[in-house]
Amino acid sequence: QVVLTLSEFDAIAVRQATSYPAISLPLGTHTLPPEVLPQLEQFERIILWLGSDVRSKQAANHFSRKLNIQRCHFVRPSEENPPNGALDALNKGYDLQKLVSSAQSISHEKIVTFHQLRNEVYGELVNADQVAGVKWSRFPKLNSILKGHRRGELTIFTGPTGAGKTTLLSELSLDLCQSGVNTLWGSFEIRNVRLIKTMLNQLSGINLQKNVQQFTYWADKFEMLPMYFMCFYGSQNINSVVETMAHAAYVYDIDHIIIDNLQFMTSNIRSDDRYSVHNQAIGAFRDFASTKNVHVTLVIHPRKENDDVELQTASIFGTAKASQEADNVMILQDKRGRSDKYLQVTKNRFDGTVGRIPLEFVKESISMS
Repeated sequence: QVVLTLSEFDAIAVRQATSYPAISLPLGTHTLPPEVLPQLEQFERIILWLGSDVRSKQAANHFSRKLNIQRCHFVRPSEENPPNGALDALNKGYDLQKLVSSAQSISHEKIVTFHQLRNEVYGELVNADQVAGVKWSRFPKLNSILKGHRRGELTIFTGPTGAGKTTLLSELSLDLCQSGVNTLWGSFEIRNVRLIKTMLNQLSGINLQKNVQQFTYWADKFEMLPMYFMCFYGSQNINSVVETMAHAAYVYDIDHIIIDNLQFMTSNIRSDDRYSVHNQAIGAFRDFASTKNVHVTLVIHPRKENDDVELQTASIFGTAKASQEADNVMILQDKRGRSDKYLQVTKNRFDGTVGRIPLEFVKESISMS
């Protein structure tokens, strides 16, 4: 067996106190590179001791899927204030041999007991802010409504044609990516070069076309972000897209995937089959978000309605399936002939809070924050 830890010091502490082989993960909770997996095939029992905070527990659950959940065990002390890692446990006088020996296993990935979840329930109660997800820096009012961005959810995003849906989603996703959220973009309507050019302007806060001498500086910063792009453009097969998403989730430990937009996967379907295929696609993305524990943001165009009428949840094309499966519904409202533009949250399964966030478009930086 082997013990996986977050830091070299934790690994040394485990080795010193238990004589078990211990390895520190090279990139912490950020990602578990696939090239590491063959080195772990020799072990029949893998013990993950990644810490007591919410993000560490989520990473342990995620990594166990890649390592084969049947051979994974978790060190999760039951105290109200458990040690945050092996070194902390050693310094506080814990018996590391006992903690490692009593590591919990998941007997069946589809069946759990309250005893197995008890510590996680307690953790969610005492770490409510962490459980709420990653916060937006550029959109603080959105945090007051959605509370944060969480893995495993499906967000439906809609708005009138030409209102700036892709521009806003670009900035929302960039904001999260700057906070360490591994992001994958699937832009079928706008080519990746144009999308990245928009993101660079949003990242820098300036018009880079007028300040080309600063391109290298901001391009270097952008290159350091965990941002990835699908090489799709125009109409696509849903199965090919989902397969690419699954590969990215496995290899790059993707947290957030944006699909812009659903209509490009149903545009070649006969009109009488379109609703059925549309619903199947939404179901596929819902299943992907849940099983892969990835947040999927899906752009769906609204039905054709009067430009003077404010969009509602019922305005989404194929509404019944979309609104039922979604954890969140966000609508970019842009009434023609009026200057005010705002983002409206009409569904929030996490805690039920809904509301609107005023937006102001800044032409120079192509941003709305």
